[in-house]
Amino acid sequence: MFEVIDLLHSWKEFVDDVEHRHTLFIYFIASTKTSTVPGISIAGASPEQTLYTPALDVEYLVLGKPKTFDAIPITPEGIPTPAIITRSVLSLIKAPHIVVDCGVLRKPAIPLITLPHAVVGGRIDAENALPEGYGEKLFRDGETLGHMLSSKNSLLIAGESMPGGTTTAMAIMEALGFKAVGRVSSASPNNPAKLKEKVFRGALTRYGKEVPVENVFEAVEVFGDPLHIAIAGFVTGVIERGSKVILAGGTQMCSVIAILKRLGIDLRGRVAIGTTKWIVTDRGSDIAGLVRDIAPEVPIVYTLLSFSDAPFDGLRYYEEGYVKEGVGAGGTVIASQLVWKLPLTSIKEAVYREYERIVGLGYVKRG
Repeated sequence: MFEVIDLLHSWKEFVDDVEHRHTLFIYFIASTKTSTVPGISIAGASPEQTLYTPALDVEYLVLGKPKTFDAIPITPEGIPTPAIITRSVLSLIKAPHIVVDCGVLRKPAIPLITLPHAVVGGRIDAENALPEGYGEKLFRDGETLGHMLSSKNSLLIAGESMPGGTTTAMAIMEALGFKAVGRVSSASPNNPAKLKEKVFRGALTRYGKEVPVENVFEAVEVFGDPLHIAIAGFVTGVIERGSKVILAGGTQMCSVIAILKRLGIDLRGRVAIGTTKWIVTDRGSDIAGLVRDIAPEVPIVYTLLSFSDAPFDGLRYYEEGYVKEGVGAGGTVIASQLVWKLPLTSIKEAVYREYERIVGLGYVKRG
């Protein structure tokens, strides 16, 4: 059902009693103007439309159809958002889930929590990611939310939707002293690693100082985005309550653990990364190596979900390196397997039914 990469034998400690904990799914959304750099992200039909992807993702996740525009997020090739996986799983387990706005360009037309200092992230090669002081403010917002939503007997699953996030995650890790250039994933099988590095180098030139940056919050304000620092704060608050967290995402979540490590937060037995096999087997990135360098006490759990025999081209493309992860897909599947013992066959059947439904609505093609 799933496999574990456990560098320091922490998985047993993390998974102990997890199936008896109160479970809540939280999906964090934000926009970064870095996603509008042509070629940096295919998480939208065009660079400009990537700014609207987070709102469309969660509207579709919650309502089954978007409200902001009459279209679900697709790649330029017509491959649908990984929210199709997340929505399908949530429909089976009927678990509580909420959406948290860290700074989106367009507010989704659903009930959600908006952080007090939510702000759209800047294009990091041309401007700072966040206003001065907002790194710590967003961290504290997230920390408070973690206190509010957790207890000693809870398991929180934290997913995300923010196009351009692997680029800003890479920049955050580099700014904090971790080698990340060429090691983050992409929604495309042709990872634009050189372009991502160019954006980071542009941010370095603009910053005009040496890295690593000693002050974590300053590093995020210059090189990052509103999302990863807010999730890091959230994880801190959850840990302080004695709860456990599955970071539901790919190499973006490595920047979250990088922030937490630089802040001295003890992660062992409390935090795991839950992702897909498409991330772990991606030759264009290195999630296992990143975690080994940053926080080897954090296990990586990945679902063996495969669409190799799917009846739809849009899903079989996942096996060719498209999309891979997003909107908490991998971690949501992992949690459903851990807590609800949901078999992969049931998940695949639910995804296929959901795909057929959105074909009927005209959002994607059958082929």
